Amino acid sequence: MTLHSEFEALLHSYQHAITAYLCNLLGDEERGQELAQETFLRAYRALARGLRVDHSKAWLYRIATNIAKDEFRRARLIKWLPFHSVEHEPALQVPDAAECVADQLLVRSALAKLSPDYRVPLLLHLGEGLSTNEIAEVLNLSQGAVKMRLSRAREQFRCALQNGSGSSIEDEER
Repeated sequence: MTLHSEFEALLHSYQHAITAYLCNLLGDEERGQELAQETFLRAYRALARGLRVDHSKAWLYRIATNIAKDEFRRARLIKWLPFHSVEHEPALQVPDAAECVADQLLVRSALAKLSPDYRVPLLLHLGEGLSTNEIAEVLNLSQGAVKMRLSRAREQFRCALQNGSGSSIEDEER
């Protein structure tokens, strides 16, 4: 397989997913698209240098995640969006637009309260559908560490979502 055809296959297979992931991670569609281009540019350069990759999906997500981390460091601002980009179909159609916007704001707020070490694996798992093994490869962690982070992320997200909805544990017990 030539460099051109190998890269074209990667681009065709993962361009939409990587772009959606970065848009969700950054909370900015235009910047997410720019960083997706940077991701594929770095991938092309690595392939041109002769790098051979066994797990291209995890490899591309690792590049994208590292580029996003660089962006966060430069900007010193972390913004997160719900699990689905504008291009994704919502899982549930809510007839009331105001209610839908309120739900999105609750999700954004809950995600913003998560520690950064838990946001990335949660988005990779729930938003992008990566397995714990793939996330371990992307983040250069053990599979056990990924499972632990996902468990803690879910718990932190549940608590943040519950606290953001205006109801507290005491309110529910009454």
